[in-house]
Amino acid sequence: MKIIGLTGGIATGKSTVAKLFRRVGLHVIDADNVYKELSKPGNILYNKLIAEFSSAIVGKNYEIDWKKLGSMVFSDNQLRERLNSITHPAVREEIDRLVAVGRESQEDFVILEIPLLFETGYQSFCDQVVLVKTDRETQIRRLMARDDIDRTTAIQRIDAQIPMEEKIKLSDFVIDNSADLIKTEKQFYQILTKIRGI
Repeated sequence: MKIIGLTGGIATGKSTVAKLFRRVGLHVIDADNVYKELSKPGNILYNKLIAEFSSAIVGKNYEIDWKKLGSMVFSDNQLRERLNSITHPAVREEIDRLVAVGRESQEDFVILEIPLLFETGYQSFCDQVVLVKTDRETQIRRLMARDDIDRTTAIQRIDAQIPMEEKIKLSDFVIDNSADLIKTEKQFYQILTKIRGI
């Protein structure tokens, strides 16, 4: 079984490309979904997050308010590191379990959609890495619209990640998602052919 890492900068369009992988029948494991599932009331990360960041991060229906937690950690490097030290091991363990399930099912490919793939060293676990990028202005604009935040906050969140230029050097394939979906799909299918070795 081949493990393909799917990553990119924040708000570059990883989810769009993940949908394309799903459309062609490949199994996608979404690290953000794993993280949020593990953080639901009663699950392994819920009490740990509240113990670390207080009940101020609890929103409606007693669930974690991701916007509140995000605003706390993106403005404080130490808090962000503490958050990562709590969440990353649990998320990694669950991803490893899901990959093992894929292996047992004799799947040809598993796609790991991990925003912080390089930041967490997960690229060493992958056979190949696909990076989704946009130009910086498009990224800033999309993030502002998606998270309803101002430009300064958007830039702060983008700059908290490894620079795009470094991620490009570490990747096997790059999809430029700055333009329309048709151009993104064309790049995707070209890369898919190479991944499958057709």
